[in-house]
Amino acid sequence: MKKFFVTTVALAFVAVNSFAQTLEEGIKYINYERPVKAIQTLQAVVNSKPKDALSIYWLGQAMMDQVVPDVAGAKTLYQQALNNGVNDPYIWIGMGEVELRESNNINSAKQRFEQAITATKKRNQEDPNILNAIGRAMAAGSSKVGDPAYAIEKLKRAGEIDKKNADIYMNLGVNYLKLGSENGGNAVEAFREAISRSTDPTTKATAMYRIGKIYVSQQNKESMQTWFGQAIATDPAFAPAYLAFFNWYKDRDVNAAKEYVEKYIANTDKSCETDYFYADYLYRAGKYQESLNKTREMENGSCRDYGKIPLLYAYNYNRLGDTVQAKTQIEKFFASPYYAKATPDQIDPDNYLFAASLERRFRGSEQTAIGFLQKALDVDTIRANRMQYLDTMAYLYGLQGKQAERLQTLGMVFRMTPNPTNTQIYNFGDVAFKAGNYNLADTMFNLYKQKYPDQVYGYAGLARVAIARDKDTTTGSAVPAVLEYIDALKRIDAQKYKQTIITNYSYLVYFHATKQKDYAAALKDVEGILAIDPENSYGLTVSEQLKKALSRPAAPARSSSGTKTTKGTK
Repeated sequence: MKKFFVTTVALAFVAVNSFAQTLEEGIKYINYERPVKAIQTLQAVVNSKPKDALSIYWLGQAMMDQVVPDVAGAKTLYQQALNNGVNDPYIWIGMGEVELRESNNINSAKQRFEQAITATKKRNQEDPNILNAIGRAMAAGSSKVGDPAYAIEKLKRAGEIDKKNADIYMNLGVNYLKLGSENGGNAVEAFREAISRSTDPTTKATAMYRIGKIYVSQQNKESMQTWFGQAIATDPAFAPAYLAFFNWYKDRDVNAAKEYVEKYIANTDKSCETDYFYADYLYRAGKYQESLNKTREMENGSCRDYGKIPLLYAYNYNRLGDTVQAKTQIEKFFASPYYAKATPDQIDPDNYLFAASLERRFRGSEQTAIGFLQKALDVDTIRANRMQYLDTMAYLYGLQGKQAERLQTLGMVFRMTPNPTNTQIYNFGDVAFKAGNYNLADTMFNLYKQKYPDQVYGYAGLARVAIARDKDTTTGSAVPAVLEYIDALKRIDAQKYKQTIITNYSYLVYFHATKQKDYAAALKDVEGILAIDPENSYGLTVSEQLKKALSRPAAPARSSSGTKTTKGTK
């Protein structure tokens, strides 16, 4: 989860103007998501002012905001500052964030944060800059890290004290997002407030970009384009917006993707990451051999240890038809130190989906594929994508014969569907039937019948469930459902469903004649067969047999002693 940055705080704590400008530049590079440049700039500041707590704090922030966060490096930096006598509230907050990132030790982090609040309180009023830094620390990591509700409380107080600091509302918006997608409206409101309060183009662009990201999660192209476009218009050097456009268009419009990846590269530091994005563009453009060549160039140069190289190999080998190599490379990526250190929001859900699509091609790897789909489900908030993952998981469970798991997974899809189609209703009922959950199957097929009374499938499902419940066909509990099914078949299209009608009448014949010995009822069932097919050989044969059985005199009853008796004898 990207955090936002306290440029106003930096200015408030710096005495020398030229030094302030340099520190501000370092923070601006963090906003631009240029951590290499940010670290270089802030390291120079710390070298010139080795005891300046705020500069040390921001250098640690830049370390933790890299593609693969250097939490250990930031921890060492902050600990050295404390050992050297820089015992400052900002260093305490930095250490608290380290604890959140390392082990999500919320209680210990809060103790440090509260200590920082108490130490900087003046005349019973908290320092809004300290509250904001705490909100920034809690914004770190995924939704499972930290306590965003705690951060929101602190940030709201900071906003009441300081009416001008836009960064407070940037961090407020991020913490709202960590609470869940249902707080997207609150997040947008907070980012809008940041825009209205800020006079800094980069801060404004960052807030606009953040709003655009919310609309990406909602698949709202028009609003996404509006906000990313405004971010670029406000600050043409704001590289994250170009990258966001590239990620949107890379599978939709390869020409637009090329334009935006080139603009992204032009406005950010050249790195293994920028080489990766260009190789990824070549892959999306169908230039698989060129993409492979670029990947080999990276591997043979300074990017040989770059963790995402196996991804490029896997995608390209797959398109070139070498699925074995592709599978080997994707498994190498997920076993790499890069993946182990990456935060959840730094892994594209598409990588998990791609891995699952590879694994499912190999017999016996279905469960591995399901594991990748579950990981995608854990990080992707877009409902349409989540439903796709669950549908595929259900299919793979079906291949394994795990009907209970398949049913549970499809149930999640069904609950996520506001207006399920007739196919979705029937399929869910069918899976419930196969899993032995006859109550749920009954519910689904009844729903189908109610919504689509002129289609046969609801009636068919109900009859199937009823027959399955009467395992040995002795109770006759299925007869009403079978009769209703026959009536529906006749009403909807008797000729089209003639054979199905005959089959269901045959079930009734079997029950009445064999199980109940009710030959009159069975003969009525046979008459139903002959009414729709007068020449039906089965119907004609059984009709004769039943008529003969009915014409025979009833067997005389026997007394308790075993002797025959006749009516009227004493």
